[in-house]
Amino acid sequence: MTFRPADDLNRYLRGHVFVDETKTRDYVVAAATLPAGKVAQARKALRGVLLPRQDRIHFAKEKDAYRDRVLHVMCGLEVQVTLYIAKTRDQRAGRAACLTAVVEDVLKDRAAHLVIERDESLMRSDLELISDLLYPVTDKPAYRLDVPRSEPLLWISDAVCWCYQRGGRWIDAARPLVVEVRHLVV
Repeated sequence: MTFRPADDLNRYLRGHVFVDETKTRDYVVAAATLPAGKVAQARKALRGVLLPRQDRIHFAKEKDAYRDRVLHVMCGLEVQVTLYIAKTRDQRAGRAACLTAVVEDVLKDRAAHLVIERDESLMRSDLELISDLLYPVTDKPAYRLDVPRSEPLLWISDAVCWCYQRGGRWIDAARPLVVEVRHLVV
């Protein structure tokens, strides 16, 4: 075993967090966290299950057999997902509550990176919210709003959100990935 200096080990262990949401019923946000040292391997594994001519995985549009295959691969990754649920019809308030809780957890866990799936219609308000939350923090995580085509690890959050909202056997299929479900008051 090779020993790394404490700083290298800390960078290796600090999480990268990937966030997506669903608005079907409740406002549900999934934050998938991977150790920094496992990010490249996880991206490669997910790109490896893409179908021909497919540039991303979007669970709402996939067939059940393919969903099962993708979930099997995801469950083999070193990933932990936290679900944030805001029971509200006001999507902006639900998103703000969920993103605030995500950023608070990112800071508490000292995550190194935060990637949120970009919603063009909410991009400005998302950036303002994140900037306001991180303003007083000295050891800020790097953060960006990104699209699923360029960031495969957003597919994990998409899958878990879809499974949770779909219910039934899909919740059971995603359960190995989920470490916590937080119900938020809006």
